[in-house]
Amino acid sequence: MKSIIVCNTGSDTLNKIGVKTLNVETLNLSLGESRVGPHGLSIYSNKLFVANNYSNTISLINMDMFKEERNFYIGSHPNDLAVYNERLYALCGESNSLLVYDLINNKVNFELPTGIFPHSISLFNEGNNVFISNMGEDSISVIDCIENKEITKIRCGKYPAKIVISKDKKYLYVCESHVGHNTNGSISIISLKNLTIQKRIKVGVSPVDLWEENGYVYVSNLLEGSISIVNLNKAIEERKIFVGGMPRGIIKVGECIFIGDYLNGQLKLINLKEKSIKTIAIGSEPNAMILI
Repeated sequence: MKSIIVCNTGSDTLNKIGVKTLNVETLNLSLGESRVGPHGLSIYSNKLFVANNYSNTISLINMDMFKEERNFYIGSHPNDLAVYNERLYALCGESNSLLVYDLINNKVNFELPTGIFPHSISLFNEGNNVFISNMGEDSISVIDCIENKEITKIRCGKYPAKIVISKDKKYLYVCESHVGHNTNGSISIISLKNLTIQKRIKVGVSPVDLWEENGYVYVSNLLEGSISIVNLNKAIEERKIFVGGMPRGIIKVGECIFIGDYLNGQLKLINLKEKSIKTIAIGSEPNAMILI
């Protein structure tokens, strides 16, 4: 049965929500009085890895039992992470670096410089590359996972909050959030063949996450309280749905869109067919979400 995992930065918890049943399980990651701040998620070999902003650690979650197996230090302010060939790649926002952690020998093998405030990471297995969005300098770092070095940087729009590899492995989608600017954000589409921007599509205010399915991209606009539905073939925002709050993580399953409301600590379920919205209480400040 499919489930959605949400990390709640404000309440130091994870929620596991059944897609069909909508039952909610909660896992507390709190370390006593110390804040944890779960912020980024990655799944690998039935293990869930969680990047914890405030405790500077990684939590390893056994998904069969939905229980934390261990917690280890990684570096200052980890924002996001990905796992490749038993190596964990973690973005550390305060040190502007990428930490490469050996999961077999339990140690950091490499620390590579990135751009300013790395925020989102996307793994391209077919090219042995990792892409990193640098929110503080409006760029995408391209890392060679074999040589463990930066190949190049791609200039992009203001404050790239999220990057995602397309389903056909041909493009990189970039949420250019333009946070702090009195303008709508955009989705840039970068070719993985020549690493150049092919299209830029205007969406709502402060796009921070997206979900691709069947020729469309569904975008959460944090500061507009809306979801943009983008037609990729026509390269236009075809429709906008206003849901209120501050939409953060977004996942689509069938006719339903699941959205984490960062402002209100809720998971909103939009049924596109029935044109209805259902609200489920979860933890405080829901951030990254993942479908398992």
